[in-house]
Amino acid sequence: MGWAVGVIVGCVLLGLAGGAPPPAESPSLQRLHNPASGPEDTYPSPGNGKVNLACVECELAVDVLQGELNAGVSYEAMVAEAILVCSGMAGLTETYCKGYIPLVAPIVYHVFTHKNVTARDFCGMLMASKGCTSDNPEREWSVDIHGEKPPVEPIILPEPDAPKLKVLHLSDTHLDPLYTPGSNAACPEQLCCREESGLAETEEDRAWYWGDYRNCGSPAWMLEDMLAHARNTHTDLDYVMWTGDVVPHNMWSTSREWNLRLVRETNALVRKWFPDVPVFPVVGNHEMSPLDQYSNPGDAPEELSADWLYEELAAQWAHLIPSFNDSTVLHAGYYSVLIKPGFRVISFNSMFGYGSNIWLVQTSNDPAGELAWLEDQLAKAEAAGELVHLLGHIPPGIIDVHRAWSREYNRIVVRYENVIRGQFFGHTHFDEFQVFHDGERPVGVAYVAPSQTPWYDLNPAYRVYHVDGDRPDTTRLVLDHETYFLNLTAAEASGEAHWERLYSARDAYGMAALTPADWQDLAERMAADRSLFDVYYKHYVSAGDPYMALGCDDLCYQQRLCDVVTSNRNDLDSCYEVLRKSQQARDRKD
Repeated sequence: MGWAVGVIVGCVLLGLAGGAPPPAESPSLQRLHNPASGPEDTYPSPGNGKVNLACVECELAVDVLQGELNAGVSYEAMVAEAILVCSGMAGLTETYCKGYIPLVAPIVYHVFTHKNVTARDFCGMLMASKGCTSDNPEREWSVDIHGEKPPVEPIILPEPDAPKLKVLHLSDTHLDPLYTPGSNAACPEQLCCREESGLAETEEDRAWYWGDYRNCGSPAWMLEDMLAHARNTHTDLDYVMWTGDVVPHNMWSTSREWNLRLVRETNALVRKWFPDVPVFPVVGNHEMSPLDQYSNPGDAPEELSADWLYEELAAQWAHLIPSFNDSTVLHAGYYSVLIKPGFRVISFNSMFGYGSNIWLVQTSNDPAGELAWLEDQLAKAEAAGELVHLLGHIPPGIIDVHRAWSREYNRIVVRYENVIRGQFFGHTHFDEFQVFHDGERPVGVAYVAPSQTPWYDLNPAYRVYHVDGDRPDTTRLVLDHETYFLNLTAAEASGEAHWERLYSARDAYGMAALTPADWQDLAERMAADRSLFDVYYKHYVSAGDPYMALGCDDLCYQQRLCDVVTSNRNDLDSCYEVLRKSQQARDRKD
């Protein structure tokens, strides 16, 4: 087969491996500098006159790969060559390459042998976050919207003593049952702090007891201590939102058996501490093996489909969700449930818009009919006079989300502004928010919760919302939220876990309320006041000591300002406007 196909397969597969081990430079600094939403000028594209070598290499790789497939080169030979290229040329470990490539290769092979796709189209779909674009007009699609948007209803906030709901938000637990205190926390893999990570060469390399800032999952005892603290501190919880990701970051060694174990163990842990509290879960990208790969129902053969996962989720979630109809979970991992008269929770599978999902090359136009279903659910809620909270895993404005999916999701949010009163996500591991706009007017906000896992350089944290409660004319808006955290440095020094309140949104940011307009106002105030942004940054990283020591330089500052005002991957107007205001504020000081 020769060197060429190895490079080809290696390039294609590595382009999908978003979880590859970080480069020699600080991975935390790289995360802070990378655009989560925009501006994307950091990536070369035809629009800025630069050549995007990643796209060129990917397209060349696909062209040669397709030629070799047509020539009859065997699947086994291509996988073997790809592993050699992966470990020898891309700087990835042999362990990672020997594990991850055989997991994802069958999907790549299936797509190429069942879909007539050009190199530009393939790379544009799988490497959109790197600035690549598809040349396939069929990638453009839209969701049918019911009726015209009615007049926007004024929001009348409740009196301070009005009843409230208290809601716990869990996300990104990433339990690792193999976490071993004292093991090597400085291994070269994506997940360390296990016996398999080897012996720690120095005292500094030893994994901490309560969790570690390095590439390590969550110890079971830390998660249990966190859940106990949440339960005992907030005895009056009305329900729990749980926005996905229970499997740790050993993406090279996942399997059905391993992932199902994590789903079962984590669900059992949550049920143990909240046996009498409704829990509304979401499927994350890590639940699937291989990572991220959720096919459109019917597209994949049984051995590559997500049906096994959906069946287990339906069985587990039946213990958590009152009045649960599992039919849509069995179909594609989403559901809708009326939790109180006039108040509905809708949980959707955001993986059908995620750029790392190879199956979207095969079917990209509203996979599983999910957004059409979501729009229909909201139309019915509007007709019934219901208010809705939306739960997902991956926020719609981040750079890894496909443009068409992001745009259509935003269209739905704008249309049903009167109905949707809260959106809740996880995935990024950071404590952040995204404001949605109809033109220049803020119409919605997505709350992105901090992770319970410290992976990486973060403190474990959880969030509690105070939601407009059961009263006539309730808005069901979030009125305030609080975040609690565990400082890992202090826990390691004392040997004990001390969970503390990190902040309240209204107190920390001087917010009169938490309406979309208030969050937009906060973004603009942070653009004008770097010291206020510094407060936000501390919360953004859950006061993680490594991130606090690193700080947030000008590039990080600009990227984070853009993140909070960008919910639509196709519209960076709000991003550029907040950066303009930030520059004006700096100019006034000079």
